[in-house]
Amino acid sequence: MLLLLLDADVIIDLHKLALWKQITKSHKVSIPSIVLHKEVYYYEDESGRHHIALEKEAGIAFSELSCSAQELLSFKERFDRVFQEELHDGEKEALVLLQKQDDLLLCTCDNAAIKTLALLDLSEQGISVENLLKKSGMNKKLEYKHSEKRFKKYLAEGSIMRIQERGLKKIEKYGN
Repeated sequence: MLLLLLDADVIIDLHKLALWKQITKSHKVSIPSIVLHKEVYYYEDESGRHHIALEKEAGIAFSELSCSAQELLSFKERFDRVFQEELHDGEKEALVLLQKQDDLLLCTCDNAAIKTLALLDLSEQGISVENLLKKSGMNKKLEYKHSEKRFKKYLAEGSIMRIQERGLKKIEKYGN
């Protein structure tokens, strides 16, 4: 059983792939509060738009996790202005939570969030949808955005950013 923290894109896609119930039964799933209340409403497929009623499942199928507004602000201020805009609020909250609980695995398809995992030296706390399904004994045809190959590509880009000191604000030295 994995301890999962799911981003909005993954929750929507698991519903679309009809795997949500299987994942929540197989693993201990948590969802950032911002994702739960502000980012997941529906998914669309060839038969139309389908409402996702996550709030009804809170405390049953998954746990809601949150952090303080001050923690979010402090987290955001660690990044340069350009990179700050790439991360959505739900992803920022997820990354704050990840830093507070090192046994959680963040599952996301968002390239900025994946890069940030590496930028903050949290690569081991990330998991692709493909790898999640594999570890869950599930086999499903997936889009490229769910692939382990793409996940590793963005981890590598984040690692390069870390080495080149891009993305994070530089700490100014005074008195020198």
